[in-house]
Amino acid sequence: MWNPEEHSNDENMLWSWLRAVEWTGWPLFISQPIVPVLLYFYDWWVVLGAVAAAAFVWRALVVPFWVSPGLAYIGPLFVKLKFISAPAMAYLLWQRGEMPIAAAALFWPFLGPMAAQWVMILPSALLSLTPLGRASQIGIVQTRFLVAIGFQPTDSEHTSDE
Repeated sequence: MWNPEEHSNDENMLWSWLRAVEWTGWPLFISQPIVPVLLYFYDWWVVLGAVAAAAFVWRALVVPFWVSPGLAYIGPLFVKLKFISAPAMAYLLWQRGEMPIAAAALFWPFLGPMAAQWVMILPSALLSLTPLGRASQIGIVQTRFLVAIGFQPTDSEHTSDE
């Protein structure tokens, strides 16, 4: 788990910002190693629809109310599984003769979350007009992560130019 006392203010701010970005799009972020596996078992349109729906529900109902530094800490470690799952599932799909789906499985970790984010532009824009949408903005989520890890800025790092 991230310990803010072992890091500088800048490192804590960077860590919390990265985790906030990942947290607001957690289903898309976590989908990197998962979607290639799901594409082997389910139709592509079902998988993509489920990921998009989960991303919207997550942003609307979870992000405004809850952050988990523990999950956010292990998330990047879990996502590294994409380097195993994507090529392995692409190979298995290729063996079945499903070339376009094999390509989708291989490239999902790199292009899929961005494409899904593009699809989510309009729903996310409409959500941002609501109080729940404003509570799920990156800066607000970053502040909630800082509070959750017990971050207290150190006085030794506050300097003035006088």
